[in-house]
Amino acid sequence: MTYRTLPPAPGSRRERRLNARARLRTYRQVGTTVVVGAVAAVTVTTAGAASISDTWRDRDNTAAEIPVAEVSAASVDVEVETVTTENPIANEVIKTSDPGAMAGSQRVVQAGAPGVEVVSYTVTTVNGVEIDRLPGISVLVTPPTDEIVAVGALTIPPATAVQKGTNRALGQQMALDLYGWSGDEWACLDELWKRESGWSHTAENRSSGAYGIPQALPGSKMSTSGADWRTNPATQIKWGLGYVKGRYATPCGAWGHFTAKNWY
Repeated sequence: MTYRTLPPAPGSRRERRLNARARLRTYRQVGTTVVVGAVAAVTVTTAGAASISDTWRDRDNTAAEIPVAEVSAASVDVEVETVTTENPIANEVIKTSDPGAMAGSQRVVQAGAPGVEVVSYTVTTVNGVEIDRLPGISVLVTPPTDEIVAVGALTIPPATAVQKGTNRALGQQMALDLYGWSGDEWACLDELWKRESGWSHTAENRSSGAYGIPQALPGSKMSTSGADWRTNPATQIKWGLGYVKGRYATPCGAWGHFTAKNWY
């Protein structure tokens, strides 16, 4: 006996089901899934959140091969829109060598600033939850400005005992030649700078940054007497004598202030 399947009655539940299956594209299921219309495959978690499944693959369009478990009657609202945002671009920090600065010191030569770019994204949401954001066209608005930092490379060997003695003799002579200070005034100056630096032209206070024989703070103040203020005792003594004269009138005036305040 030969059997044949009769076509479904027009408008019947069986006809509607077959028509719906024929409109769906077929996918291989990974995880818990539903098929939305003919365009989107969506993975739905047990909590109801949704994300695009990258592991779906077209099989064919044979409606008979679609497992019934893959079809869900749940309502899934998929939206795709273009969103434009401004994003910061981090600037770099470039370090350069400064042969005129002490080794280990750093100073900012050029302040840095981040840049700005405008990026368009294609954003996909399922039931109001963002599940994918793909970057598209980007436009540079402001380029970043690199920060430039000068790192000191100058190494000065500490003054020897002989150099300290030479510096002291030089200071005594310059005090007499430039300001006529001798006797008690020289004795006050000698005590002051022995206490401050021991007559070392490389003496540096690591805490405050005071430098040289007169312990100028900062040491760069002495550049008014010469560009070689870091290494030349005569430049340091010249500046120090001028400082004492301008602020305290005499070395004994400076020494009196130092003994009372521990600074001058």
